[in-house]
Amino acid sequence: MTKIENIEKILKTVEIHERIVRKSTEIDNETKPYFLELSKFTKDCLSDESKIGKLNSYQIKSLEKELLIYWNETISLETEKFWTEILNEKLNIKRKEPLKFALDKNRFRNVEQGIEARKYWNELKKIKSINDKFSKTEIEKIEKIIAEDENKRIGILKKCLAKKVIPKSHYLKFGECMAYFTNCRLFNKYMTEKEVDELHEIWRNFKS
Repeated sequence: MTKIENIEKILKTVEIHERIVRKSTEIDNETKPYFLELSKFTKDCLSDESKIGKLNSYQIKSLEKELLIYWNETISLETEKFWTEILNEKLNIKRKEPLKFALDKNRFRNVEQGIEARKYWNELKKIKSINDKFSKTEIEKIEKIIAEDENKRIGILKKCLAKKVIPKSHYLKFGECMAYFTNCRLFNKYMTEKEVDELHEIWRNFKS
């Protein structure tokens, strides 16, 4: 691929990025301006002839990599829509697959991806791009990984609740579990409002 072809590919990617970000219901309003500013910066660098001449292949690749960070690291309906459009446009861009990582390692790379998988999986498993990529067995395995992730996290929270203390070695994991259950709105599934209040009190009173 020539330098000009590569630039054209990235500029088409920017168009898809902007279109989905502007209409997004998954990206919060505080984050959207950052993503739109990123696309503006990328377009400015790759549309100004005086700047293009000074860019080497590494710098162009860095612009592409920065633009794709969010779409490579997230699990959501809009992320699938982004990559489906990339595929439809026949843009030669290699995707990182958080769900394939989960299948390979039997876990999610981080709590953020675990949260996204738990929030969106019921919708994701019905869409064409997921069913084209994963077999029925793999889809069932992803569901199992999500369920096990949830079970491990409620286990940690209930253990801390029972002992009325957060072990120092579990403090970061405890915080991740609280974020997971808050974002996935799962507290009502497992705990009373009083127990949730007790968890927050234990968290506030933690001494390092």
